[in-house]
Amino acid sequence: MFILEVESAPEYLVQQQVVADPSEVSVSLLTGGVSNRVLLVEFADRNRANWVVKQARDRLAVEQEWLCSVERVIREMDTLQICNELIQAASAPSIGVQAVVPAIHFEDRENYVYAMTAAAEDCRVWKRDLLDGVVDQAVAKACGWMLGVLHSGSWKAEAIQNLIGSTEFFDDLRLDPYYRQITRVHPELQAPVSRLLESNINHRNCLVHGDYSPKNILVNDQCVVLLDFEVGHFGDPAFDLGFFLTHLHIKALIAGNRFDEYASLIDVFWNAYVEEISKVLSEQEFVALEQRSCLNLGGCLVARIDGKSPVEYLADDSTKAVVRNVGWQVLVDEVEGLGAVREIMRIQLSKEQ
Repeated sequence: MFILEVESAPEYLVQQQVVADPSEVSVSLLTGGVSNRVLLVEFADRNRANWVVKQARDRLAVEQEWLCSVERVIREMDTLQICNELIQAASAPSIGVQAVVPAIHFEDRENYVYAMTAAAEDCRVWKRDLLDGVVDQAVAKACGWMLGVLHSGSWKAEAIQNLIGSTEFFDDLRLDPYYRQITRVHPELQAPVSRLLESNINHRNCLVHGDYSPKNILVNDQCVVLLDFEVGHFGDPAFDLGFFLTHLHIKALIAGNRFDEYASLIDVFWNAYVEEISKVLSEQEFVALEQRSCLNLGGCLVARIDGKSPVEYLADDSTKAVVRNVGWQVLVDEVEGLGAVREIMRIQLSKEQ
């Protein structure tokens, strides 16, 4: 496999007939991801939109050893294309910003490389905004709408299941380093985690992004852009919900006297999601989905402290303990709804005061 580097990328793009001469592009390294080599390609021709070029790594850039096949970038291409089609086919509500996914411009499946449209230069990572104290309900609403569209638009879709049905990469990059890892650290969680794993296996109903997180969402005043589709698969939508809500719950837990303000993002996201997913679910099915989402939320909260990819912005042990304790109780007690989770959060925070 040809290994793509900043220095070799211009000639590589010539060989792939993207440009005629290396001087037509400027290439730089984008940092922040752990699972891919990511390059920004800027074209001398200003009429061409800039590209982001990605090539999968077989060893992820984290402290603990974490391996995954580079074949996952093929899955990323397929999932991204499906998501693009689902979003374009949906009727977007008036929410102040447009929710989009990038378009694919180039594929080299032999070398596990592809290129997609780069986001606008003024886009920011939503995670950074949240940590900087920016609470934007329009972004949360757009995220809820977009996830609801991806789930409802692919619900029971046999063609999508046939294309992205394998869960190998999801297991390698999510179930094992998150859920199984916390049982290695906390053997007493074996039973509830086993139930959680079984739940993910037994409720495979739609496209699941697998990495739906504020770190993979870029925002500006016009749009919300979703990135990183490499663990996309046909699975249980409850994982996406639990994984995403984990980040909003952690932000609320560390918000101090702005707890209610940050918690409002949870409600806005959830209500927008419910409006879309209710188009394909019965009331009974929705109740079950919320229960499974809370189970995943509990597991992910513990995993973001004790899994292989811990949250990097929690500085002190007491804050980590609060997050862990909330997740532990939600997971072990099999909390049935987000309202109950909110109450657990308030109780845990009151113990710290």
